[in-house]
Amino acid sequence: MATELFFLELIEGLKNTLRRGWYLRNVPNPESVSDHMYRMAIMCLLVHGLDEETRKKAVYMALIHDMGEALVGDITPSDGISREEKYTREEMAFKFLACTLRSSHPTFADSILDLWHEYENRETQAAMLVHQIDKLECLNQAVIYEQRTGIDLDEFMELEEKISLPQLRPLLDACLQKRKEVALRQQAGLTVVFVSGGPGVGKGTQCTRLAEEFGFSHISVGDLLREEAKRPESPYREFIPESIRKSVLLPAQLTTQLLALEMDGFLRSIAQAKDFGHKLCMDYVTISLDCSEADLQQRLEHRSRSSNRLDDNPDIITRRLQTFNENNRKVLEYLQTYGLVFHIGGGGLIEEVYTLLRASI
Repeated sequence: MATELFFLELIEGLKNTLRRGWYLRNVPNPESVSDHMYRMAIMCLLVHGLDEETRKKAVYMALIHDMGEALVGDITPSDGISREEKYTREEMAFKFLACTLRSSHPTFADSILDLWHEYENRETQAAMLVHQIDKLECLNQAVIYEQRTGIDLDEFMELEEKISLPQLRPLLDACLQKRKEVALRQQAGLTVVFVSGGPGVGKGTQCTRLAEEFGFSHISVGDLLREEAKRPESPYREFIPESIRKSVLLPAQLTTQLLALEMDGFLRSIAQAKDFGHKLCMDYVTISLDCSEADLQQRLEHRSRSSNRLDDNPDIITRRLQTFNENNRKVLEYLQTYGLVFHIGGGGLIEEVYTLLRASI
């Protein structure tokens, strides 16, 4: 048991070993080596057209191929170390790890060394696949970091030339297309107005009028989600209604995926705000329609008498208000650090609220 614990303590270093390529390019909070290997293993599971034996070996190989970096670090071309010296250092690291485990797990000890040698030799189907997935994961990470930080990582797009397996082409094309879309959004110079407020405050009514008068594009996240749930081919057609019934905020990534331009009712959590900023636009202002919980409760109960909406029933109304109150203050505080936030009284008549809202625009 002592050798197993020692081995686990050794490879724990992978969690804290940053990928130096990103570090050297000043990417904030870059991934660790273990982050990289884990996502590679998942990508191996996602590849179509593999026999199961090759897939299994590829997953194992992805999970161990950089394990030696727990001892020698992530050696990059900029470190001035020759390919031969890098190979020797990493091989000795693997031999040390194998020695550590051999008395208690001889088969596993041999397998991690054998898999690393197979990976380095690049002769088997699994080894060639994992090498190209290594490049694809890196390219995809560069696209993510570009949209998240604005740092130009164009040099990593050259990795496309090293990805030739047809099984990887669909994902590669999707990554490159995503990069083009992000660039176009950034060039477009979009300005977004978030309209925040509790359920029943009248966001939809007011945003519709603003859109008509000022020529804005108005998108309601709630409507988008309800429409998505109605699509027979949607993979989320059961997940969305269940989340609404339980008043659980949907994953930020799902709502961001459905969005563009002005939002009605979006940003119900800080996670959504961060994801929106990374993927769509950081140039925005926020209008908060403030209303007492008692007034919101009364409005929702009145609306429920004629509404067919899933979330307009007494139990869900109570939970929706609770969820809103738990998250809204934190979201507005976060948004205020990046842009203007206007507070408008939303408890008055429709015309009164619209006059105030129009003035803020």
